[in-house]
Amino acid sequence: MEIHPDDILTFKEVTDAMRIVARNYGLPLRSITGLRMPRKGMADRLGDCAFSGDIRLVLRCTEDGKWCDEPISPDVVWDTAAHELAHLRHMNHGAAFQDFCEELQVAMNNLKVDHKQKVLDKLVKLQKARQGEAELGNAEAAEAFASMINRMLIEHELSPTDIDYARATDNDPVIELYADLAHYGVKFSKARVAWQENLASIVANAHLCRILIRPGSNSIVFVGTKSHATVAEYVFGTMTPLIAKMSKKAEVEYWQATGCGRGANNKALGYRSAWIDAFVHRIFQRFDEARKAAVLEAAARSGPSDQTGLMRLDGALMKVRKYIDDKFSNRRAASKAGALNHRSRNHEDGRAAGRAAADNITLGRRGIGSGGPKRLLGE
Repeated sequence: MEIHPDDILTFKEVTDAMRIVARNYGLPLRSITGLRMPRKGMADRLGDCAFSGDIRLVLRCTEDGKWCDEPISPDVVWDTAAHELAHLRHMNHGAAFQDFCEELQVAMNNLKVDHKQKVLDKLVKLQKARQGEAELGNAEAAEAFASMINRMLIEHELSPTDIDYARATDNDPVIELYADLAHYGVKFSKARVAWQENLASIVANAHLCRILIRPGSNSIVFVGTKSHATVAEYVFGTMTPLIAKMSKKAEVEYWQATGCGRGANNKALGYRSAWIDAFVHRIFQRFDEARKAAVLEAAARSGPSDQTGLMRLDGALMKVRKYIDDKFSNRRAASKAGALNHRSRNHEDGRAAGRAAADNITLGRRGIGSGGPKRLLGE
């Protein structure tokens, strides 16, 4: 056998991803098999690709004819898989090959299976089975399930709170939530609006979501767990007209303060776009600062064990990534939206004013507020 028994799961996950990528890119992949390779003298050879379309991968080296205790790093195996797939189009190591290899590495990484989530899914099922046996009065069976759960928790360095979170996410599905800008008083546009897309991306990241963009419009869709996406849509919908109104007011005031010039004498040219750009960028920084501060506060309060809270956030984000990968990875028509060109952002006064305005915004756990009595949107 060319694969160690402990490496079969990794091999299956890598080869499944390779077949998907090969199909999406029209690569003539014929077969994938394991490859035994001695630790000494392997000369960095971790795989090979034949003109026939046959690929071989090394998942674990051998020493004196026996398997080594440690496997090849999974990350190295995945990168090697992408490398060999790239050879199905370029049988050399030139510039075209290097570019294509990097593209395939991204495509492969997007298909990686979340091992931790698979373990948690199994633990949730075991816990439900234990509770079911306990309710039926089968104490011995319930204890057997409890013992199995404890062994898996220790083996995978997890805690009971991770199971609780995994069970909770079963009731918090990933959804696609259209940002109803008309509801917030924002006009529909038949063209994409760069600053709105940038803002949506920032709000989405701060709330463990991702965004989808509808070509030829300013429509935004938030993808996230229901609890997170609902808040993100509200924050974005509230911030968008707020920024439009504040930036326009600031522009008019600046134009009046600088002499109400016209044409070449208009010192407010570029002011508003610079104001918006600086405002949005500063909001991004403040969301990031707030999150880091919350992590440090939690760690100081509860100690290193509070890392489970971070794992819960990672779990929610992993669900979103998996949802997007499952829905769009096999669609040839699905493509990444191109970057938009912004207007001039070099107006120094505009940037300074926009940044100052963002600093005057009150950020809450679920949104922002500004002006008058400080309030937290989404609280």
